[in-house]
Order: sequence, then C-alpha cells, then structure tokens
Amino acid sequence: MEKSDQEIIFSGPAIDSSPYEQPFWPFLKRKMESYGDSTALVNPYTREEISFRDLVVKVERLARGLLKLGLGQGRTLTIVSPNNVENAMAVVATIAIGAVVHAPNPASVPGELRRQMELCDTCLVLTVPELLAPIQQATAGLTLPIIIIGPRDGNLNFLDLLDPGTGDVSLPPPSDPRNTVASLLFSSGTTGLPKAVEMTHQGIMAIIHLSIAFDNDFLTKDDTTLLLLPLFHVFGQVTVLLLGLTVGTRQVVMSKFEMKPFLTFISRYKVTRLTLVPPIIVAMVSHPDLSQYDLSSVTRVMTGAAPLGRETIEQFSKKLRLPGLIQAYGMTEFMGSFMSKENEAPHGAVGRLLANTQCKIVDLETGRSLGVNQRGELCLRGPQKSRGYLKNPEATRQLIDEQGWFHTGDVAFIDSEGFLYIVDRLKELIKFKGEQVAPAVLEDLLLGHPAIADACVIGMPDPVAGELPRAYVVPMSGVKVTEQEVQDFVAKSTPSYMHLRGGVEFRDHIPKSPSGKILRRLLRDELMERVKSRL
Repeated sequence: MEKSDQEIIFSGPAIDSSPYEQPFWPFLKRKMESYGDSTALVNPYTREEISFRDLVVKVERLARGLLKLGLGQGRTLTIVSPNNVENAMAVVATIAIGAVVHAPNPASVPGELRRQMELCDTCLVLTVPELLAPIQQATAGLTLPIIIIGPRDGNLNFLDLLDPGTGDVSLPPPSDPRNTVASLLFSSGTTGLPKAVEMTHQGIMAIIHLSIAFDNDFLTKDDTTLLLLPLFHVFGQVTVLLLGLTVGTRQVVMSKFEMKPFLTFISRYKVTRLTLVPPIIVAMVSHPDLSQYDLSSVTRVMTGAAPLGRETIEQFSKKLRLPGLIQAYGMTEFMGSFMSKENEAPHGAVGRLLANTQCKIVDLETGRSLGVNQRGELCLRGPQKSRGYLKNPEATRQLIDEQGWFHTGDVAFIDSEGFLYIVDRLKELIKFKGEQVAPAVLEDLLLGHPAIADACVIGMPDPVAGELPRAYVVPMSGVKVTEQEVQDFVAKSTPSYMHLRGGVEFRDHIPKSPSGKILRRLLRDELMERVKSRL
C-alpha cells in the first residue's frame, strides 16, 4: 500500500512487463509449435483430436482463407456459435491477422444481433446450421457473407476457407499491440443497451502472463481441461482457450453444459483442471448421481463471475476431494485482477492483486481514496485493461478517468493482508447463472407494452441461479394485464436468461428520487424483508 497526500494505492508485486508488449500471434505460434504432436483440442462428441502442430497449420490456412474473403487488419468477423473446435480456430486465426473477433451470445434475438454487427462493422459472419435462420433474419438487407460450420449444404462452408497455400500469413502483426483491438465482447451496462468492450492484443497478452506469474501450475502442458465456458465470454475465450493454448494444455471442447456429458467427459478424458462458474458448482453439489462418475482425476478447480457460499464450497471440495477452490475476480472491461489459491483467502475474499496491477478504494460521497477495511468503490489500473467501449466515448469516460483508473461499480474493501472483499455493487446488473442482465433493457421493453405505464426490474436472490429478473409494473389507468401476459411479452423478445423468472408484481408507482432515478434499493430491501418474514 502506497500513501501520499492525495491517494492511497494498493499494488500487486512488480514483474517484467516486456513479455506482453509483443504481438499475440507470433508469441502463441512459437508456444504451440513447441508442443509438437501433443493434443491441443478434442471434440468429445466425435472423439476427434487435433495436435498443436496441426492446429498451427490449420489456423494459418484459415487465416489465409479469411484474408481472401476480405477480412484483414481492423476488420471484424462475427462468430455466432456454441463452443466447437472450428469456433476456437476462428478466434485464433482472426486475431493472428490483426482482425477483430466479435463474439455475441448465440441466444441473442435477431434485432440485438443486427445492432451489434452494425456497431462492430462486421464484414463476415461465422455460424452453425441451427442458427442460420436467426442470422439470416439479423442480416436481411446487408451484404454479409455467411460461413457455415458443418456439412456442405450450398452455403459458404468453413472447410472451403482452409486455404491449402503455404508460408506465413501475409499480413504483418499489429505494430501497436497496446492499442490494436483483438476482440469485442459485449458487457451489459447499468443503463441502455449492451456495449462492446475493446480488448487489445496487449491486454490479452498481459492477463495470460499475469495469470501464469500468479500460479504457473494451474494449467500446464501435462493437464487436461474442459473448454466449457462460452467463447463469447472473456472467461472462456481468454482465461481458458487462449491461456490453455499458450501453456500446452489439452482442451476438451463442450458445446453446452449438460450434466451427464459433462461428468462423462471428465471421467473419459481424465480431466485434471476445471474452470467453472458458480451455478455449475451448485448443480454438481446437489446432483444425486455424482458419485457414479470417476472424477478423481480433477485436482484443481477455479471459479469466478459470482460469489459462492462457504457451505457450497465445502460440500463441493469434499465431494471432489479437493483442498479448496481457486477464486478469481475480474470483469470484461478489466480482465482478472485478483486471485487466490486454495484456502489462501479468508471466507468471503476473492484474492490478492495480480502482479503489475493497482487498485484503490474510493469513498462513494467524496471520491477520496480510503485505507484498509474501509468500504468504497473499487478502482483498478493495470496492463490487462480494455480500451473502453467501441464508438461510445461518453460511456468510456465514465468507465476510465483521466488518471487511467477503471471504475468497476463494485463496492469493496481490502483487509490488512491485502485480500479484497466485494460487498455490494453500484451497478444494477442482474446475474442469472453467470449471464448479465441489464434492468434498463427489460424496463425499456416493458414500457413498450400498451398496458404498462411504468416499470422497474431488479434481481431476486436465488440459491441456484444467483439472481432471477423480477419486474415491478404500474399498469395503465383502467387497463387490466396479468402476470403471465407480462412474462410472455418479455419472453417473446428476449433470450431465455432474461425471462422474468422472479415474477411480476403490480404497483401504484415505482419509487424514484427527485431527479427521476429509480430507487431499486428500496424494492430490494422490501423484497428481502418479505423473504425473511417467511423464514
């Protein structure tokens, strides 16, 4: 902790920063070639495997094919697909030629997909047959080539892109990794529509190096892991896929989470490392047939994205005979910043600062930086940062101040040992099974219903999902509307994770401040009091 007349700053250990100043692909290519014939990616549904040596060849063939279709430095490929080997290859090949990966949630409705593709200046779309219809709807009237992963069916096919030419990818690597965008991942804000986070080559290189520096034994060339977390999320795309390729880990690629295949693949492939979100851990703890699967190969598990209760951690660790869990804290806008090894952090803490990373705790009223055990907004600085939000300078200014501090919106404190505790959040995001739901998006949708005069959406705590979206609705005077009608109205226009599973409550008014800001805290407190009274 550094003190001055102006600020109190907490810092992680200092290490050499030169390794992550280089472009990503030349670095990754050297690493992958060093692993030779070791298995890089596995399709567990077909049992096909691809070695690191062959993966390098295929990535460069794909890169050449994408170049011929017009993808190049600064241009964007949109990948709308569940996890699969081809998706993973496309992520790497796109970054390799200095182009930009845009990976939206495949569950997004066509209108949102179109908005994102137009914002990102998409020039090519990669998808799978089962998502072709919504993609065609989203791209109607746009001249965007659509590439299909799967059997040849008359459409432009992924296999046709694997250019058999030889030699290195023709375009030079980015000359400015610090400012060259590699990936656009959408992060829901507290107001308005989801925003595109600009992840740079340096940011990706930095989080890979900082993660290895923190714990070089979590993923190694001797390990096998599941690539289960979605590639449209920073956790899956960077923390699992790209880190795993860097260190030589065998990755078994799962298209979606289903408990029986998940447990079967762990047993079949002797998976040693898992990176999981809390809802999966909760589901495993309560699964009645868990003991029927051989999970003895799993020796370490990392989790993040949402908090876990002490009892759940203890039950999970006991069932899998683990010493505990590795915990991590990060966000799309600022990749991992705090981590802790098994049983290292006190209960409730998310870890200590990674190397070359700084933070401060800011008083919510005065903006003054605070010391140990004082609560305020968590602000971060470090090389794993994003550039901010694409084409949204105002939102970027709100996120990153003039001194380069990222304002996370999370209320936190740091104890005397340097462990961070997240105790609340300023942001109004609802987290449903790891998915982020922006209340403002649902509220805007609800206000479009002819029978609704006003609306507010909050998260209702749920032991399995984390939070359930719950709506408070003021009906138009003299108009009748039912809870089911409101839920069906939302369900027709949103992906499943945004549905109003927490219910709908009708009100005479929505509590607001004099300036018109919705006072969600009052509704949350009221809901919690109601829940407590029923216990």
